[in-house]
Amino acid sequence: MRVKMVSLPYLPEEIMTDVFSRLPTKSIGKCRCLSNKWLDLLSTKQFIKSHLARAKQENLILTTPKYTVRSVDTINGYDRGTVSRDLKLLAVPSRWIKVLGSCDGLLLLKNSACELFIVNPITLEQARIPHSPKAFDYDEVETIYGFGYDRVRDDYNVVKVRYEYNLNAMKDLETLIDIYVYSAKRGFWEKIENPSWDCMYPVFPCRAGTYVNGAYHWLGARRRDLDCNVIAAFDFDNEVFSEIPPPSGVDRKDLLSVTLGVLEGCLCVIGDVNNRQGMDVWIMKEYGVADSWSKFTVDGYFSGDLFKPLCFVGDREEGEVVLVVKGPRLVAYNMKERTLRDLVVDGIPGEFVDGCTFMESLVSPPLTLCSDESENVILDRDHYSNCFVLRL
Repeated sequence: MRVKMVSLPYLPEEIMTDVFSRLPTKSIGKCRCLSNKWLDLLSTKQFIKSHLARAKQENLILTTPKYTVRSVDTINGYDRGTVSRDLKLLAVPSRWIKVLGSCDGLLLLKNSACELFIVNPITLEQARIPHSPKAFDYDEVETIYGFGYDRVRDDYNVVKVRYEYNLNAMKDLETLIDIYVYSAKRGFWEKIENPSWDCMYPVFPCRAGTYVNGAYHWLGARRRDLDCNVIAAFDFDNEVFSEIPPPSGVDRKDLLSVTLGVLEGCLCVIGDVNNRQGMDVWIMKEYGVADSWSKFTVDGYFSGDLFKPLCFVGDREEGEVVLVVKGPRLVAYNMKERTLRDLVVDGIPGEFVDGCTFMESLVSPPLTLCSDESENVILDRDHYSNCFVLRL
C-alpha cells in the first residue's frame, strides 16, 4: 500500500513564527525534528526571543535534602494528581546541588566542589562557568551569587559578592568585599572596582536571592550601620547597587524576620512582623516605587515557619498561592476561602530544602564557557521525545 504524501500549504514565515511561538517548549522540540526547514526556523535567535516573550512562570524547582533537583509543572493547577521527577543533570558531577538563581528558563547551580553551572532544565543543555579569580570560599568568607540578564548587552551575567568577616577592617571597604561579574557572552570574570555601595553584610548568606526586573535582590545591612537592614539590589544593566524601599510600616529591624520572593513577576516580602497568627505578604506592583506595595495576609499559626511564596495558581483574588513552609513542605492557600492545605506532590520526599519557580524556554546556556568542550552538553533531537513536562 502506497502512502500518499501531502504537501503542506505555504505560509509566510512571520505567520509560522507567530503560531509556533505559542506552543509549549516540548512541542517546539518535536517540531524541530520534522524538517530541516523547521529546525532552522525554530532555532533562530529571533524565534527563541519571541517564544520566551510568551512564556509563563509555570514550573517549580525543588531541592531535596540530598540536594537532588526535582521539577514540578504547575500549569494545570493541583487537581489532576501532582507529580515530580528528578532532573537528569548529566554534566553536573556532585554529591549535592544548590539552585542559586533562575532567569529566562535557565538555572544557576552550584555543586559541592563550588563549581557553577548554567542549565536549561527542559532541554537539559548545560555549561560550566570557570572559577572566578578568587575561586574558593574559606571559613572566614561568605559568598552570595546572583544570576540575571543584561538587557543592554544582551548577555547573561553572574554576580559574585565575596565578604570577609574581618572586624578590624570594617572601615576599609576594599579589604572587606570583592565583587565580580561574569559575562557569558565575553566568557570572563571582571572585578567591580570601588563600588559606591554602603550595603556590605548579607543577613542570610546561605539563602538564594531574588531576580526581578533586571536586578538581583537580597537582604543586607549597611556597612556603617549594621542595625539598619535593607533590601539590596544589583542592577545587571548598569552594574550598580541600590536599595529598594521596604513596605510602609515595616521597620528596618523587622527585615531580619522576612523573606524575599517573586509573585507574578513582582518583588515580594513575606514575614510575621506583627507577632500574630498569620503571615503578611507584600507585593511591589510598580518596581522601585515605595507607594506601590500592596499586602494580603495568609491566615494560620506558623510560629515564624512560613518560608516564601512561589506562585499563584488560577485567579489571584480567588485562586491559590503556593508557599514553602519550613520543614520544609509545600502548602496552598486559598485566597477566597482563606484556607490552608498541604500540597502533596508525588515523588517528593516528606521534606525538601528549598524551592523556586522557573519558566519553560528554548534559551540555551552559553556554550563557550569551558575550555574543555566535553563539559558542555547538547542533547540530540531524540531528547525532546523523552523530555518530561509534568502535568498537575
